Order: sequence, then C-alpha cells, then structure tokens
Amino acid sequence: MLPLRTPRPGPLASGVAALLCALAIGASPATAATETVLQDDAHLLYRTDQEVRSALADVHALGVDRVRLTASWSLLAPSPDSAQRPDFDATDPRAYPAGNWVYLDRAVRMANEEGLKVMIDIAFWAPRWATHDDPSTPNRLRTEIDPQEYAQFAQAVARRYDGSFQPPSEPETSVAPTPTPDADLLGQLLGGTLLGSNRPAPSPSPPPSRFTRPEPLPAVSVYTLWNEPNLDVFLRPQWQRRGTRWVARSAEIYRAMLQAAYPAVKAVSPGARVLIGATAGTASRLPGVGSVPPLRFLRALACVDQRLRPVRTGGCAGFQRIPGDGWAHHPYSTRTLPNRDASDPNNVPVAGLPRLASALRTLVRRGRLAPGNADLYVTEYGYETSPPDPHAPFGPERQAALLAQAEYIATRLPAVKMWAQFMLRDLDGEGIGSDWQSGLYFADGTAKPAAAAFRTPSYAGCVRSRRRRWTVLWGAVRRAGSQQATVESSPAGGDAWRGQASWSSLRAARVARAAAVSLPLPSGAPVLRYVPWRRGVSYRIRCTGSDGASRTGPTVFPAACPKAAATHHRNRRKR
Repeated sequence: MLPLRTPRPGPLASGVAALLCALAIGASPATAATETVLQDDAHLLYRTDQEVRSALADVHALGVDRVRLTASWSLLAPSPDSAQRPDFDATDPRAYPAGNWVYLDRAVRMANEEGLKVMIDIAFWAPRWATHDDPSTPNRLRTEIDPQEYAQFAQAVARRYDGSFQPPSEPETSVAPTPTPDADLLGQLLGGTLLGSNRPAPSPSPPPSRFTRPEPLPAVSVYTLWNEPNLDVFLRPQWQRRGTRWVARSAEIYRAMLQAAYPAVKAVSPGARVLIGATAGTASRLPGVGSVPPLRFLRALACVDQRLRPVRTGGCAGFQRIPGDGWAHHPYSTRTLPNRDASDPNNVPVAGLPRLASALRTLVRRGRLAPGNADLYVTEYGYETSPPDPHAPFGPERQAALLAQAEYIATRLPAVKMWAQFMLRDLDGEGIGSDWQSGLYFADGTAKPAAAAFRTPSYAGCVRSRRRRWTVLWGAVRRAGSQQATVESSPAGGDAWRGQASWSSLRAARVARAAAVSLPLPSGAPVLRYVPWRRGVSYRIRCTGSDGASRTGPTVFPAACPKAAATHHRNRRKR
C-alpha cells in the first residue's frame, strides 16, 4: 500500500503527441491493450439526432472502444417527484413511461451503428418515493436510498438492454419525455433542453426521433452500479455520528444497494460485466466533514479496519462478501501533474492507483470482495483547460501530454483494464455546470491539440540506472491493426534521420547493441522501450500499416535527466 514510485519526468515536449510504437529484437508489448471508454452525456444523450450522430462519429475517429451512458433513475421512473410509490412492476421496462427511454435507446442504437460498445451507469438520482429526503428538497434526491427499489430499477435497465428486448411501436406523439425537477436541473447543468425541462435551449433543438424499428435494442455488455457513492452530491448521508466516532454511512447504504442490485442484474443478463465502486478519487480528509475518501469508503464497504482486518460489529454484523465483476474508479488529478500523489493516503489520484490495486487484491484474497473486484477500471479521467475555464491550471497545449502521462502511469499496472476520457466537448458556457471544460474539443467543435493526440497517446521521460541515463518511450495506438515500426533519431537541429535501435528493458539495453529493427506491433497493444539518453537528440516513429501507407509521427524531444547524486560517485571512489 505504498504510493507509486515512478521516475520524476522533466517537462514534456510539445512534440510528444504521436509516438505509436517502438520495437526491439524478440521484444513483446509491455502490457496488453487497455480498453478505452469515453463519457459525455451532454453530447451523446441530450442533443438532436444529427448532433448525437456527429459526436459518436468523432468518438469513433478517436479510436475509443466504448461509450459510457447514464441511465438516470429519476428521469426514467414514473412519478419521480411523488412521495407515494406508483403501482407498477418496477422490474419491467415496459411499465415505465415509454417516452422516458427515447434518449438512452437512441444513444445505444447509434453507438452500435457506429461500431462502439456501450457501458451504462445505473445511477443518479432517485425518485422521491425511493428515498427518505425531506419533502422540501426540490431535486437530486439521494438520502437513504431504498436498496430493493434500486435493485428493481437496475433489473429493468438490464432487461431492456439484454439484446432481445423490442420496444413497443407507438405513435410519435405518445412518446414525449416526462418533465421532472431533475430534468430541469440537468438541462441547466448540460446547457440545453432535455426531457421536457422548462429551461429554453440556447438554440432551437428538436427532440430526438423515436426509434420504431422492428429489431430489438442492441445488447449492453457492461453496467456500473451507481456513480461516485462516496460523494455527497450522489448519495446521502455520507457520515453518521455513532458515540464518539464518525462512520461512513454512505458505504453501508451502498453495500445494501450492491447486495440487492448485483444479483438482480445478473438474473436477466448473466453475461454482462457489472462494475461496482465508481468512486471519486478525492474527498475530505476530516471524518464527518463533506464526502468520504475512496480508500476509507472501500474499507467501510468491505467491513475492515485500517489494517484490512474484519470488523464484525455494528452495521458489519452478518457481513456477506461484496459482489462485483470489477472496481471502477475516477482518479482525477485535475490541478496537479499526474505523477503527484495525494497528501492524504486515503485519497487516490492516478499516482495513487497502486494503493487502491493493492487494497483490492488483499480484500479479494481475504474473502471480503468477490474475485472480479481485483480488476480496476478507470471510467472517468480528464484535464480541464484554460481557455475556456480561466480557473484551470493548464492550457490546451499541455492537455495532451498530461493525459498521455496519466495513461502511461495507470496502464503500467496489470490490474488496470480500462482507461477513460471525460468529456468529448466542452459545455457551451451557459449552463451552471459550464465550469467543467475537459473536452478534447472546444464547445464550438474546434479541436484542441489533445484531439489529434488522443488516438496515439505517448509519453517520453528520463530514468537513471546506476551511472547511465535512459530515455523511456511509451506509446499506444487505439483500435489499430498490426503495424511495422522503426524508431529514428536525428542530431540536434538536423534533418538527417537514421534508424535507432531500441530495447525493451534497461538490462537488455546494457548488453545489446543491435542494429535498428522494424517488427510487428500487435493490434492495440502499448509498448515500453528504453534508448540511451543523448543530449540534443530527437526521435520520431515511422510506422507502416497493413495498407502499406507509411506514417511518421512528430519529432520527440526527450526532457533532460536530473544530475546524479554526488554520494554515488563518492561511494564508487571508496570502492
């Protein structure tokens, strides 16, 4: 449970944007390909048909494998603002207002047509009749959620998208979305009109067309149970005072939700992967204040103490193993570099992922979590840029390098099975949530530098081994076929490029002096290579695809290495 120890990189060169691959004699990729998921509910759910289709085409062009969509309980349920539960079969998707599904159905269909897989979050917020919120609370209801009601809703979602469900054909006029308080709130958050909200759209925007095709809805293969349950904005209460100490009440509520909803989903979609957690990476370090840090939340969920030993009293009496097919996490490091860990060890930004992975492995081994939860899925990550957000610490020109460095750090962990981007486009600046600007495109569709780099993320750094310095090169290409690649180098200021040998490890680099090689790179697999560090030398990657076309990446200028510690040389003289 130690923080990640990685070489401290120097400033990343602006040319580090398209390092596709680097190969060596007999070398294999550093890790298997990691699936990429992108979420942007504003542009993938709540825009016109044309806008959604265009956004999905952009997502596909970025090399993304899967889109993440929210099945919002309070937007889909009947009478969500009523204190009295309506009389209906909550496990049957046909019992819900037909019009409330139109946005989600459309996104699932269009994503499938674009060749993208889908993940659905069965998530926020709850209908009033399934919570214990104060009657005066206008929206975002999430206090003491009824786990059985949530499980029935989760089963309805899984049943609708099991691959065999055929929505009933209805006249266009009968499928208008039902207005709700949360619909109006989301209309403000996302800067547009949706689900009959009362807020006028910034520009005319017709509702989505109703799909009335005879074929069933496409199957969804991954679900997540709730979103960021360790944050007050999605689940309440977060803390509860018991005697002289504070306990993470949100973890107890979420445990009951999982125990009810996981088997409910599996009963109708046994082949689907059901992720749990979806924890926010950072919260308050003070017990009883704000939200619960993710590692403290995990320990409370699994009923263990700080040393991961079982707790059998209070809400943990009669504990049963936590189900799940993987742990989702959102390791944002929005205001710091990706290799900067949190000061509070209970918080988990991207540099702290090894602590989370270690805790998950231990809890699985001790029978507190189901075996699948040793796998870690990063389902949200991103960097805001200034412009357009004047408070963001980084500009668009740095976003691509920061995203690549974070992905390099995260995917070096074998436990990490998925990497994420949140969002596709910035919001339009008119909504109350418009201060979140982590898109790869500006709101008007203009590409940021990160859009060009996202399909071919890359990272270049410097490491030391004994008295030698090495340039570490990491790169990946998303959803690409096998390629032939050659690393080329050029002296400072020169334009004469020649083949550059590369090695898969520092040990191999010390014993080999091979000629430059060009070998196949398996589809989608990232690689990690080292070359001797030389002052003023730049690198580029020349790749040839199966179509015979040669593609040369931009020039890479590795950062300078820090000086060696003086004690190393003194000790060597003594020997």
